[in-house]
Amino acid sequence: MCQCINVKMGSYDNQITLITPEGKKAGIDRCIVDEIKYLWSLKIKTIESCCGHNIQEGYIAVSDKDIELMKKLGYKLYYEKGEIILENIFESKTHHNKEGKLIYGWYKKDD
Repeated sequence: MCQCINVKMGSYDNQITLITPEGKKAGIDRCIVDEIKYLWSLKIKTIESCCGHNIQEGYIAVSDKDIELMKKLGYKLYYEKGEIILENIFESKTHHNKEGKLIYGWYKKDD
């Protein structure tokens, strides 16, 4: 899961504000900032995201034009209660263990 401690769903307590490539402000959960920046570097437009706050899996929603690229990058569609919510919502690849250490993400990090 992520590095959130006692952060409720719908809360903005773990967010930082970034400027998107389109020049707009966006609140991004700290746990997935690097992954979002990586997607932006690939010209993928993110619509919304959530790290999951250790309550559920994190997700990233992208513009419809970027769905195929997300699939090519190995992103899996996001399921809630066993069903696909929308075709443009994917599971975040950033995961942390209980101590907050990155154990797998959108990149491989050497210790």
